[in-house]
Amino acid sequence: MRMNEKKGYTLVETLVAMFIFAILLLGLLAGLIVTYEFSNRNLIRDEAIKIAQETLEEYRYKKFNDINSETKTVTRQIRNKNITFNVSTTVSDEVAGEMKRVSITVSWYYKNKNYSYHIETLVRKE
Repeated sequence: MRMNEKKGYTLVETLVAMFIFAILLLGLLAGLIVTYEFSNRNLIRDEAIKIAQETLEEYRYKKFNDINSETKTVTRQIRNKNITFNVSTTVSDEVAGEMKRVSITVSWYYKNKNYSYHIETLVRKE
């Protein structure tokens, strides 16, 4: 029986394997963080689109003479964080006062960057 034929891993081999595994886990964690942030931005953008659609529907059901430009602030909670949206509505006359163009811009600030969503429609005099 030979003494040099030991089975198993040495301490150095185990430490090298643990180091490689830790590097792989850090890369995976970085990927998860990027995915989470991307998901948050998409959720906030989807909420801005909902706010724009809600505002647009409000204007569609207003009396024609009551449709005017305005600015308002809307706060929504997204993943336990309050996000403030600024809603700016601009109304302009079209087709000799028979129609009005309603332009809605929803803007918000997230992670040191400004974002916005814009939507327009025409409202006809009845």
